[in-house]
Amino acid sequence: MEILNTDGTDPPNTSKSPLEEGISSEPTSETISSPEVEPTYLEVFKNKDFMKLLTGQFFSNFGDAIFRISIMFFVYRMTGSATAMTLVLAAQTIPWIIIGPIAGVFADRVSRKAIMIGADIVRGVSIIMLPLLPYVFSTNTIIYGVVVITFILGAASATFVAPRSAAIPEITGMRLYVKAISLSQLVFQTLAVLGPIFAAPIYVLLGEQTFWITSGCFFVSAVIIYFTTIPSASREKKEKISFKLVFNDLKDGFAFLIKHPTVRLLIFLFTFLIIGTAFAGPLLLPYLYEIKHNAVAIQYFNVPSTVFRGANPAYLATHYFGAIFENYQFSFMEILRNLSDKQYGYLGASSALGSILGNLIFGKFEKKIGRPRAMLLGSIAIAGYYFVFFFNPGFIILLFAGLTMGFFNGMFSLAINALFAENVPNEIRGRAYSATNAYIQVLSVACLALSGLTADSIGLVITITGSGIFLLITTFIITALTKAYRFAAQPPNPNLVLDN
Repeated sequence: MEILNTDGTDPPNTSKSPLEEGISSEPTSETISSPEVEPTYLEVFKNKDFMKLLTGQFFSNFGDAIFRISIMFFVYRMTGSATAMTLVLAAQTIPWIIIGPIAGVFADRVSRKAIMIGADIVRGVSIIMLPLLPYVFSTNTIIYGVVVITFILGAASATFVAPRSAAIPEITGMRLYVKAISLSQLVFQTLAVLGPIFAAPIYVLLGEQTFWITSGCFFVSAVIIYFTTIPSASREKKEKISFKLVFNDLKDGFAFLIKHPTVRLLIFLFTFLIIGTAFAGPLLLPYLYEIKHNAVAIQYFNVPSTVFRGANPAYLATHYFGAIFENYQFSFMEILRNLSDKQYGYLGASSALGSILGNLIFGKFEKKIGRPRAMLLGSIAIAGYYFVFFFNPGFIILLFAGLTMGFFNGMFSLAINALFAENVPNEIRGRAYSATNAYIQVLSVACLALSGLTADSIGLVITITGSGIFLLITTFIITALTKAYRFAAQPPNPNLVLDN
């Protein structure tokens, strides 16, 4: 796919900034075409193999969405421990860091289709084991069984993602890739919103039998993939897989991310965005509870709290009439907590809806919007969203800000995905995706760990708005160094590093 500037002209041959140095202006991949007609969603729908893969994704994502909620209910009911829930989340995350990169190596060496089917079967079988744990473990030890199973599930999920991500460009071709990935994101975002809504009542109704539904979703996904034609990485020479080969492939994958100029810039962008969003994102629920509803006394700078809270009924009720309503304070705080939970869900839904709209709009009008513009607007929107918390906005304004941020972030994500897929050759795409995922997970976990400590030290509002300011500053710097993200408009060259 030939990438043009936003005005439809070829990128001019101008001097390059240090960050852009080494980016080739000539495409060399045979998979790149120059279509005269803008591709349509109808063409994507006619791609039978992609539609099969998308249908499998629907069942897989639905099972994931139900499982994420159900496992929390199951663990808390079995153990009554918040620490146990944290252990389960950690057990699901660690495999992405350890096993994900190795899975990427196999995705470039063996059948991607076989890996995906195997991963779905492992997930389906593992989930069936959960309802059997109470018959094997005592109440005090059941958490060990849950942790082992969730670790296996995390490993299977990490193994599944690399071959799937690597295969989509080969199934659709680069010409249809942006529209195909926008549909994939549409399915993911929709189920991310609707899944938790269905999960809670389903678990209340069925209890542990809910796991049979989630397990069945993964088995259905495996069956659909079996009947889907999924290309594997082409290799002229078959090599026996050994520890040395895996190590060398891992090294090559990470080296490619660093050496390829465009991919290096994408990783550079990922780094700053993850730092900003990982610091601010987890604090939105505490912000709603402690700041918007004043459920916990938080010192805002060193100004008397009445300046910011005097007009808030919740603050007046708890602060001035606490003695009168002493017997009802606990239930009142529970009401505030439930209200905060609901509003947090609404915020997530607004940003997800915005992302869906952004995906569809950019997928349809990619050439008119242009990738540089989408990336610039997305970066500014994310930074602006967190900065607006400084002004203690009303909830309606937060919903609108979340919708706007999600819209431009949806376009930003599609542009990033397309650039990454176009500039990474098929034969190393699996390990490149898995290495990137591992890097994102490590950085996210580190920032999440520091987020709470930072909020405790300087306050929720300053931490969230500080993240927004950090993202704004880095956006301005990257915009200046890359000449308004001009590298995103240059023709891709996946063989640049391999040729050297």
